[in-house]
Amino acid sequence: MVGHSLAGVVAAEIAATRGDRVMGAVMLGPVLPQESVKEVFEQRVKTVQEKGMEAMADTIPTGATGSRSTPLHHAFIRVLLLSQNPEGYCSMCKVIGGASVPDYEGIRMPTLLVAGREDKSAPLKGCKTIYERTGGKKRMEVLEGVGHWFCIEDPEAVGRLIGEFVEEVGVEKVN
Repeated sequence: MVGHSLAGVVAAEIAATRGDRVMGAVMLGPVLPQESVKEVFEQRVKTVQEKGMEAMADTIPTGATGSRSTPLHHAFIRVLLLSQNPEGYCSMCKVIGGASVPDYEGIRMPTLLVAGREDKSAPLKGCKTIYERTGGKKRMEVLEGVGHWFCIEDPEAVGRLIGEFVEEVGVEKVN
């Protein structure tokens, strides 16, 4: 099971509660549910409701990426944000803000946590907390110069890390 950001929280929840259904969990920049996260995402909802997705597209591409990101990355992220349905985006922000903390200690399967050294949405400190709490065989990798958009900012490293993890876990590769 692979999840990024909020889906990293979902991956942890499934790993902890339905470990019989998956062989391993990969959390890419998982957000650590806490009050400060709720406040950030409540503000995003308010901004989108007042100013639309353009306000997010004007700030997130450069604010949520790392020092290795390029203008092309920023432009791509901007297009992704502008293509979002504002109501759907607000709904997701509310889910992230209201997420409960998974039972990280209950995870008993191999787990890979990937963090961006410059991630402001899922800061390294929170990722380290998640990693420390996670049970089972685990590994944490930190991507240098990367913010929160892992698969756009450093797709080669993300692909390599997930591939190595899959081989370690013993899951048969699908072409």
